[in-house]
Amino acid sequence: MKIAMKPEKRTNEAFHFPQGLAGFTDAKEFGFIYQGHGDIVCIQSIDHPEASFLLTPWDEKRLGPTPSLPQELCKCIQIEDQKKIMWMLVLNPFADKDWVTANLKAPIALNAEARLGLQSIRPDINLADIRYRWMAQPQTGS
Repeated sequence: MKIAMKPEKRTNEAFHFPQGLAGFTDAKEFGFIYQGHGDIVCIQSIDHPEASFLLTPWDEKRLGPTPSLPQELCKCIQIEDQKKIMWMLVLNPFADKDWVTANLKAPIALNAEARLGLQSIRPDINLADIRYRWMAQPQTGS
């Protein structure tokens, strides 16, 4: 007997992404999974569990100021003050054997109060910056 696991939907805790995420435009509701320590969180689509991503907060010390979001996209996540946007980077632990990479071209903008988010594709960023070396791959004990 095969049992399919599906994330539990709690509408008061899920984040809604009106446009979905790159490659997963039908995935609109996401749950956040956080272990309570560190600065990496996993988000997983409630409707399409195969859509899951690792996120980390934008680091101004390393990257400079957070991106700005065009006004029409601010409306999409019901945000008026850009300073209230929580910017997150999508991490990729599979693209490089030595590095966990971060996608600087398409960060995630979150309105934590309204539980809304979107992925903002930045036209000003070189496509090579989808593989920014964020951190060394964790070493496994052998």
